[in-house]
Amino acid sequence: MRFGLCTGPDGAQLAGKIGFDYVEPAVASLVPEKPDADFAPAVAAMAASKLKAEAFNCFIPANLKITGPAVDLDGLRKYVAVALPRAAKLGAAVVVFGSGGARRVPDGFPMEKALDQIAAFLNAIAPIAAAWKITIAIEPLHKGECNVINLVTDGFEMARRVNKPAIRSLADLYHIGQDHEPLANILTAAPTLSHVHIAHPITRKCPLPGDGYDYKTFFRALKDAKYDARISWECAFDDLEKQGPASLAYLRDEWQKA
Repeated sequence: MRFGLCTGPDGAQLAGKIGFDYVEPAVASLVPEKPDADFAPAVAAMAASKLKAEAFNCFIPANLKITGPAVDLDGLRKYVAVALPRAAKLGAAVVVFGSGGARRVPDGFPMEKALDQIAAFLNAIAPIAAAWKITIAIEPLHKGECNVINLVTDGFEMARRVNKPAIRSLADLYHIGQDHEPLANILTAAPTLSHVHIAHPITRKCPLPGDGYDYKTFFRALKDAKYDARISWECAFDDLEKQGPASLAYLRDEWQKA
């Protein structure tokens, strides 16, 4: 298992010092709507670190709608056609498709049509992802953040519907906890599971000993699903330099014990 930290390219050196295996920045750090010269600082920041950006999150900005009456599929495709090559240059193997603002279904808009639109978007970008050897991991977001694809099984069903090797799914412990989703759903989603996010399932803070959650239960579910790729810390730290090493050591140990 590889353990990573959700942080920007500027945070990669500290993440490496703490002991993380990779970083997971936001796609916004790739400035896909700007020329290559504006991307150069991210390249330089990652080059100064021993780590790679093996994953990226926050894929599509909220202003580029994926559902609703005003979807520009060609515009989305052009955005992705810039973002994914830049992500690949920094080491990406996975790009997380959460993007709650972009995929949120407008009030009164038919849910089935919105799901058709999400599938159309994923079908449109699958060849681009495949060309750059990147997996798109559909991230379920809890109902308080988005009104579509909320459960691990929802992400699995969408990945299965699109049925492209580059389109897979994700499990995020915080979102699982917020919607009280059974961990057994991870086993159901096993055939498409390709990425994992972790945080305390209630507070979204970094996992630490004595914080009230038994992370081995989550890890056992992942092991039952034969998952052994990457887990990214997508959580809040009061002091990353102090809490980061403790959290990382704790979860490495919990993973071994699970």
